[in-house]
Amino acid sequence: MESIRLRTVTASAVLALAAALAIWGVVGAATAGAATGAIPIGQSMTGSMTFYNDSGFGACGTAINAATQNLVAVSFQWWTTANPNNDPLCQGISVQVTFNGKTITVPVKDKCPSCDATHIDLSQPAFAQLAPLSAGVVNGITWKFVSSGGGGGGGGGGTLPAPTGLRVTGTTGTSVGLSWNAVSGATSYAVFRDGTRVASRSGTSFTDTGLAGGSTHSYSVASVNSAGTGARSAPVSATTTGGGGGSGCKPAWNPATSYVPGNIVSYHSHNWTATYYSTGAVPDAPSSWAVWRDSGAC
Repeated sequence: MESIRLRTVTASAVLALAAALAIWGVVGAATAGAATGAIPIGQSMTGSMTFYNDSGFGACGTAINAATQNLVAVSFQWWTTANPNNDPLCQGISVQVTFNGKTITVPVKDKCPSCDATHIDLSQPAFAQLAPLSAGVVNGITWKFVSSGGGGGGGGGGTLPAPTGLRVTGTTGTSVGLSWNAVSGATSYAVFRDGTRVASRSGTSFTDTGLAGGSTHSYSVASVNSAGTGARSAPVSATTTGGGGGSGCKPAWNPATSYVPGNIVSYHSHNWTATYYSTGAVPDAPSSWAVWRDSGAC
């Protein structure tokens, strides 16, 4: 669920888009509004940048605050999956931006529904590192997709290694405990369950709660600092205890009930965990992917 924001798209950005897509041989698909089939890691593009300062849940399904965090929303044309939370762009991809002799690297956290392919929408603090906010729209930037942590950010940082020693420390019917080894230079750690970022921790342990009994999940962890999010660790798998036979279903979802983060309901034989405040958001509807998390069959 991408944030709603206003942007100005310039003629030069549109022309740059046409030129870039012609090189990649996908002009027809872009004209039809179709997403590109792959992320061109390392390919430099020339385009434009704007900024936004919304807060809420980004297209990757995690809470963001574009007024305080360094991040970027990229054009809808780069997203390739029906559920954006599971898109390859959310799997450790960043954007490296260069303008006026300055370069920053920021993680992809959101989708820009009105941006052309070469137009990026930076968070307010990221934009401010490259140009004054009064500029509004800046043309003539160069940028490229990189693996998160690859290439400096804001004049410092550098590549962060993946954490080692990720291990399961315990399981219950509704939770999985994890721990990992510290990484020098990391200020926090991002925890991923089944490819989706579910938590940020300053320490080297985390307990994932609200899971369905007897459900199996894959976990990985990445280091984070001011340059962005580094490479992910090797994954580990964990299965909660109990479950099976339909006995683990929570109370049925009620469209008239107001739910808060952490509430668990059942819907269409699956348990769903609320990740945001909602009333009437149908758990398995595409529009609710940033509101409900599928916690597995029950």
